[in-house]
Amino acid sequence: MEHKICLITGCNSGIGKVTAIELARKGYEIIMLVRDSEKSRIAFKEIKNESGGKIILKYTDLASFDSIKKVSEDIKSTYNKIDILINNAGIFKRKFEKSADSFEMTLAVNYFATFALTVFMIPLLKKSSQARIINLTSELYKRGQVNLSNDFAMEKFVGNKAYANSKLLVVYFTKELAKRLASENITVNCVHPGVVGTDVFREYPNWIARLLSLMISKPKEGAKPSVYLASSGDLEKITGKYFYKDKLKPTDEIANDADLSEKIWKKTEELTGIKYAE
Repeated sequence: MEHKICLITGCNSGIGKVTAIELARKGYEIIMLVRDSEKSRIAFKEIKNESGGKIILKYTDLASFDSIKKVSEDIKSTYNKIDILINNAGIFKRKFEKSADSFEMTLAVNYFATFALTVFMIPLLKKSSQARIINLTSELYKRGQVNLSNDFAMEKFVGNKAYANSKLLVVYFTKELAKRLASENITVNCVHPGVVGTDVFREYPNWIARLLSLMISKPKEGAKPSVYLASSGDLEKITGKYFYKDKLKPTDEIANDADLSEKIWKKTEELTGIKYAE
């Protein structure tokens, strides 16, 4: 197999960690993009030991554009291409919190970080013979809203709604980027991995988190869709689509507004100060 390099965010636990292990076992070189923490260093050793693959550890704070830009420049100086980008990291906040750039934290990490990292990595993705971008989203996008007039912010913060809004924006970003990359050797798709027991529940009381974990899938199952989208030969020409686990699924009308999609893109560039050079 051609030596392929896969960059994965948020792979120090849950779906991302299992995805890293499984793709490393398939021969992919894995760049772990995670926070600087003891947990990340332990995960690095576990992924390396369990997969026997080449694993590289890179640190960043996905709630900071400066941090994302800095690590992106580091990756560009080290690698001459990236074949797979998996925007796996995601958070759920019960209480309002601001990012380093003064955006609501859920919006910052789940959407703006996905936008920023992807735009910064496109030059390296273009150098791959066939690159893939995979954005993790959620079926909860159906409950989301796009608040353009309020810079995507909510008048009154509600954790569940902020999460749904961020995942709707990810779906729109996937579709819009696919259009802009239509003439390139890069596909862009998003996937709902199913309801999976991950660190997304870490802000719930322990008894609720334990109860939820009994009713939902384990990370090993949740990682299968990401591994499939990253490695399957059946998906070479599939782009701009939404997957429910490993099945193509049409998006609801709420995510099909082409005019709104263009407005979201322009607003995102305006708010982040990050522009995609076509």
